[in-house]
Amino acid sequence: MIERRKAIVDSKLSKEELMSLINSLNPKIKKSLKNTNYQDRNDLEQEIKLKIIESYEKIAAIEAPNFEEFLSEFLNKQKQ
Repeated sequence: MIERRKAIVDSKLSKEELMSLINSLNPKIKKSLKNTNYQDRNDLEQEIKLKIIESYEKIAAIEAPNFEEFLSEFLNKQKQ
């Protein structure tokens, strides 16, 4: 179990990698912002980027079992 948690921690993005991800999404964000009022674009752009970061943090915090752990737990429940 400890090894699996270490693998999860190692798989999280660093701040630099997360910012790189957001920067790679920047053209799509800018294109989508063209559908909004000019005066609202900067605020909306910041909100979108903040939501991306918040969503990543939620997803990164999820600890799901791997297939072998899931199967073992499922089979143990079937025996009971």
